[in-house]
Amino acid sequence: MFSVLSTLRSLLRLIVGRRRKDTIQSETAANIATTGTPEESKVMSDGFDMKGEIAKLAERIVEPVAAKLGARELDNVASEICSAFEQLNVKRATADINFESMAANILEPIRPTLSESDFTRMVDRLRGAMAGFCRGDRKQDVTVQ
Repeated sequence: MFSVLSTLRSLLRLIVGRRRKDTIQSETAANIATTGTPEESKVMSDGFDMKGEIAKLAERIVEPVAAKLGARELDNVASEICSAFEQLNVKRATADINFESMAANILEPIRPTLSESDFTRMVDRLRGAMAGFCRGDRKQDVTVQ
């Protein structure tokens, strides 16, 4: 059982790592080609990779049920989670966002594979991560202004 979980985890890291590396390379080339201002250079030199961190977060969210999912399901749900966080990062979250509903919709494709308690647990993990992500963003906005 442990070796299966370990293999799935390694496979997910390999898939996410490739996607992350391709994304970083294409974005770096695009930024260099389109902008030459010191501000963008400073952001890039700080070494913080938001997409990479979001991918790691998605991995940690699905980790408890990774052994119960196929590689394709795992990749699809991790991709959907990444996409949701990237949208939350671009758009400022408002107070009326229902994170629980968002989380349930993202995780709905894997619901048949999971027990009801596992599904509820995953929805709760994703909801909490989204709320914390947006709350942290608001605190930063307040201190900057």
